[in-house]
Amino acid sequence: MFNYTRDFDAFDLRLRLPAVISKLYKLASHNGGITYIHCTAGLGRAPAVALAYMFWILGYNLNEGHQLLQSKRPSFPKLEAIKLATADILTGLSKNCITLKWKNSSCSSVEISGLDIGWGQKIPLAYDEEKKAWFLERELPEGRYEYKYVVDGNWVCNEHEMKTKPNADGHVNNYIQVARDGTSDEEKAMRERLTGPDPDLTKEERLMIKEYLEQYTEQ
Repeated sequence: MFNYTRDFDAFDLRLRLPAVISKLYKLASHNGGITYIHCTAGLGRAPAVALAYMFWILGYNLNEGHQLLQSKRPSFPKLEAIKLATADILTGLSKNCITLKWKNSSCSSVEISGLDIGWGQKIPLAYDEEKKAWFLERELPEGRYEYKYVVDGNWVCNEHEMKTKPNADGHVNNYIQVARDGTSDEEKAMRERLTGPDPDLTKEERLMIKEYLEQYTEQ
């Protein structure tokens, strides 16, 4: 079930959750509701799928479902990925173009890791001779993305772009908040509610998600 979902990658999980939950929903509907969910270690992707199924199909509040899941098996499902996937289904997935810049003409290579590709990959920036700076243009769905520059092999933050607070390991990253164009007030309020600290779904929203999953086909 998870051979096409990158491990430890919240963005990839966000995009692929609907496909996986659609398969799970259809399987569970035909085999009496019992289905074995697994991934490599059973700590990230599989718990996230189980929790999303509990949230979208079984009627659990996301935080209540998370607490129940943790009481059965301590794990690390990426809650933000589930929240964003939920909002994407109900309000649509739209992208916006962002531009990142590293101003330094003395280095020989500049790359970025993080964003939508995960920390195990890097994207090269293009050097603009006229502007004496390195640039990356990329289309990203709405959301918050952390990233870091890799300049001549050294991982560094851009002091001219927004930075996170130090995490538990003391690491600091740059981040960017991507918004969508033309969002109605109703859609904006729904996304804020679904991606907030205690998201829940109405009966009508769960019906919409179930209909979406029933009709979902692989792209």
